[in-house]
Amino acid sequence: MAGILVYSEKQQLVRELLGKARQVADEVAVVVLGESVPDYVAGLGAWGANTVYTVANPLLVGLNPETYTDALAGVIEQVKPDLVLVGATKSGLEISARVAARIGAGVASFCVDFSLDDGGVTADCMIYSGVGKNTYKIKTQPAMATVNAAVFTAVETGGTAEITAVSPTIKEPAMKIVQYKEKAAAGVKWEDAPMIVDVGQGMKEKENLVIAEELAAIFDGQVACSRPVSSERDWFPEWLGLSGKKVHADLTITLGISGSIQHVVGIRDSKTIVAINNDENAGIFSQADYGVVADLHEFVPIFTAALKAKSARLA
Repeated sequence: MAGILVYSEKQQLVRELLGKARQVADEVAVVVLGESVPDYVAGLGAWGANTVYTVANPLLVGLNPETYTDALAGVIEQVKPDLVLVGATKSGLEISARVAARIGAGVASFCVDFSLDDGGVTADCMIYSGVGKNTYKIKTQPAMATVNAAVFTAVETGGTAEITAVSPTIKEPAMKIVQYKEKAAAGVKWEDAPMIVDVGQGMKEKENLVIAEELAAIFDGQVACSRPVSSERDWFPEWLGLSGKKVHADLTITLGISGSIQHVVGIRDSKTIVAINNDENAGIFSQADYGVVADLHEFVPIFTAALKAKSARLA
């Protein structure tokens, strides 16, 4: 195979990777790993895959990095693609690093664009927590790249894919996973919300979150937060930012957000950003479309009442 091989344990991320891969290469394949073959495999052709390679093995349980590395490396060695795209999930990053070391592949981490040519793969990657972008030329065969969710767009093509079962050698893992503990998650996915109220450390007390919730409710939105509000205050199980969730809302209103680049990465793809902060020098104002210098605890209730009086809605 001369083309692109896609892997992620996340179905939506696979579709997004296929959307970009389909623009770049004529031959695009997906590898699906697990104890059994999932039902969604049959539909991957409709999202741009020519071929789906499946590996069903009882050792592929719990995303154990040792067995998944064996499986993915084995498929790559059989298929021989020009480029392997791996979703930059926690599991994907661990597996891709192990696979790259095993097969001697150059890796472009957190890739945001790429192209193929006779000399190898050219990849653009975010650096310095999203402040800058670097371009790499990878000449190994194959090359590898990791890609975050929501970087590329899934495109339905309506095609069909050939499904091929492969059986790479998978060894009994030395590492045993003894327990899984579910991570607490927000009730509704922030990524799907049309509007976000983004709360920072400028929100003084947890009881004050009610003003953020009332503002979000006007637009059927969700209340989210920065990392310190989640990890230090424990107000939310998740946060927005480079190490957290990323949103593409029509409207994001930040309350008491300072504007560190690590956080801005999580909201910068919003169509409109409104910042409310009592510090006129806060960095968030340089990232916002509109800014209000005011005490959020005083301003937001007045702002919310005015929006309700106008029966405001998202355009």
